[in-house]
Amino acid sequence: MTGSFIRFTLGFLVFIGVSFAVTMTIDKYATSQDAAQTAAVQNR
Repeated sequence: MTGSFIRFTLGFLVFIGVSFAVTMTIDKYATSQDAAQTAAVQNR
């Protein structure tokens, strides 16, 4: 019982961590794309 609960908790934490990392990566990519677009518009 305890072992399966620990495995579930570890799996859940890994899932949350991966989701958070993916979210941060997409956010940074979107921010850099937005900044590049803004710079391109200002350079016209």
